[in-house]
Amino acid sequence: MTEQLSDSSRNWLLRETQIHPEAPRKFESIMCQGNGYMGVRAATDESYEKTVRYTLVAGTFDKMEKKNTTELPNGADTTAVYLTADGIGLALDEDNHCRYERRLDLRDGLLTREFEWSPRVGLRLWFRSQRFVSLADRHLLGQKVTVKVLEGQTELCLETGIQGGERYGEPHFLDMEGRLEGELLQYAETTHESGITFVTSAWVSAQLNGARVTPKPQLLPDRILSGYASTLTTGDELVLEKLCRIATTRDNDFRPDGEEWDREVLLHREQEEMRQIRSLSFDSAFASSRERWARLWQERDITITGNADADQLAYRFAVYHLTIMAPLHDNRMNIGAKGLSGKGYFGHTFWDTEVYMLPYFVWTDPKGAKSLVEYRYHCLNAAREKARESGYEGAMYPWEAAWITDGDVCPDAHFAKYEYHVTADVAYGVHYYYEITHDMDFMRRCGCEILFETAQFWRSRLEWSAEMNCYEIRNVIGPDEFTHEANNNAFTNYLAHLNLCLALRWKERLRKEYPQDYERLNRKLNLDKREQGWREGAEKLKLPVADEKNILPQDDDFMTLPEIDLTIYRAGEKKLRKDYPYPTYTRLKVSKQADVMNLFLLREELFPLEVKKASFRYYEPFCVHESSLSLCAYSMLAADCGEEEQAYALFERARAIDLGSNMKSSDEGIHAASLGGVWQCCVLGFCGVRLCGDKLRIVPNLPKSWESATARIWWRGSNLELTVTHRDVTLRVLRGDRKITVLTEQGILTGEGELHWNI
Repeated sequence: MTEQLSDSSRNWLLRETQIHPEAPRKFESIMCQGNGYMGVRAATDESYEKTVRYTLVAGTFDKMEKKNTTELPNGADTTAVYLTADGIGLALDEDNHCRYERRLDLRDGLLTREFEWSPRVGLRLWFRSQRFVSLADRHLLGQKVTVKVLEGQTELCLETGIQGGERYGEPHFLDMEGRLEGELLQYAETTHESGITFVTSAWVSAQLNGARVTPKPQLLPDRILSGYASTLTTGDELVLEKLCRIATTRDNDFRPDGEEWDREVLLHREQEEMRQIRSLSFDSAFASSRERWARLWQERDITITGNADADQLAYRFAVYHLTIMAPLHDNRMNIGAKGLSGKGYFGHTFWDTEVYMLPYFVWTDPKGAKSLVEYRYHCLNAAREKARESGYEGAMYPWEAAWITDGDVCPDAHFAKYEYHVTADVAYGVHYYYEITHDMDFMRRCGCEILFETAQFWRSRLEWSAEMNCYEIRNVIGPDEFTHEANNNAFTNYLAHLNLCLALRWKERLRKEYPQDYERLNRKLNLDKREQGWREGAEKLKLPVADEKNILPQDDDFMTLPEIDLTIYRAGEKKLRKDYPYPTYTRLKVSKQADVMNLFLLREELFPLEVKKASFRYYEPFCVHESSLSLCAYSMLAADCGEEEQAYALFERARAIDLGSNMKSSDEGIHAASLGGVWQCCVLGFCGVRLCGDKLRIVPNLPKSWESATARIWWRGSNLELTVTHRDVTLRVLRGDRKITVLTEQGILTGEGELHWNI
């Protein structure tokens, strides 16, 4: 699947060398294109029975009729191509094509598909399709289709345009209307519940043998097409170019006041915007996007030397998708569990953002990270309402989130009720962002209020145990989603404790350093009255401790649960929940995913190495890694514990979740959090970059197959270049404050402009 074409393209290309009409959805997902505003699945140009065309626009949630939740609707499609030769429609089978290839170039996001097609004896055609979604203009996407007659003569018709009729998924749209304004194609549609209008516009131009010809547009009941038909003979070449714009009434770039566009005003504005780009060619529009990609890779690539081709490609695949899935242009939006690559999890945001994806953005794009944490501030009123509805105080963040006013959108009431740890994860994300960026403006405007309100939730959620003389957090589901209604889940308790401590710390800091902000929030939230409750909760909350074998209990009961043979489930041969249906599996000593390991990664300064090692060796054999969030966390912990071979083996499995040979693994979209985890494995795990307390810690654990790795990170306003080998580390300031202080195995090192130390 991922072989390379040449040295210049090495570790940059995803390739498909045979068509998979029986299982197309994996390639549709992993070769998805986007820019954070929109995501377009890499469906084949022609359609097959199992083809899924998706055009998703971030933040445009609409209510589903069949389920009590919202999802991102599937907008009008711009990717379909209609090609006939002598009346025979393009459809590939085993006997009628050769030299097939589809490839996605991660360097610039260009998707290319080409092959020879023989629709009948004596006729051979060469077909090439190229697509891009612009990183330079979030509303722009382009397509170029070339058909050349290699042998024979044919009546050829080639058309493309905007498909607004039948589409995959729920029917979210009303008032669907196609328009032709001269050669301008426009399609408008409005979501039935949220009332968001989508406007898709397109220009189509045509060339025959290099000379411009006039395409013929046509308005059909369910689509608007434009193309060209003629008699072609050997050597003739027909090219269609299409530039499209997608815009919605929810967009914030033209209406910074937050007001939404009127449908007719948006249609008119898009007509004007399309006139501005009419003179552009596919190549010139793509060049601007390619330039933006080049600048991004200069900042965010990692250079790995050694026997690491697959690792290098996996890293770049992760960065590519993290880039195209994140709506960093609008802080009212966040990242879905499948990004913008498919319908999985309805486009909803989970704790995945704070724990698995936010680290990538904080270390490589602090401005983008700020947008993600500000989203949680915009959701604060909805979180307050959820707390009140649940009988608690403060703000209780929902397990699944969508639009900032939607509140709890989780369709599973059980998980919605017990996955409390997401509230502490949001608070941790605020803390993590601040410690790496020192963005005080954010804390004063947004961050402190989130910390104060989430701390108040935890204070109201604590239950007093007279028997143990402490507070408990009972009846929760921790990160391990197989263990239900657990008491004193270590991950949950420790992060709730941190939340309470952060509220106390920031209350005092605001009071001393920013008295006006303190008074504003004190009047709003009654901080003086709350302080004693936070303090008491922090001092008396039960924090599980390691036993005599240095194993930290996952919760009060996990270590006493009955064991079963997990061999076939860990090997992926069977799903445990089929043999042990709910609720049986919830009372077995088996975990779905990393739990205690995540705690060690987030609060590593609290636990000695011997506890991490003993706990890793204890819990990993009981984990079936059924979640894509698991392998990366275990890999990083294994690296920390000196389990080099196991760390790399786990990483290999993590990178294969989307890039591996399983043709069904990515049907509903890529695994966004896992890709954040792949980046973390490379930079935070193997290169050893961490936030440890309030310090930058670098303790590398390179795999044996890597000779060196060089990456860039941001730390408190400074851009640093890190180079790691098995012998030494070099940290160099590229921009910003030249003073460097870093925590290493040898202790704290400080230097000016550059630091170098031996391992």
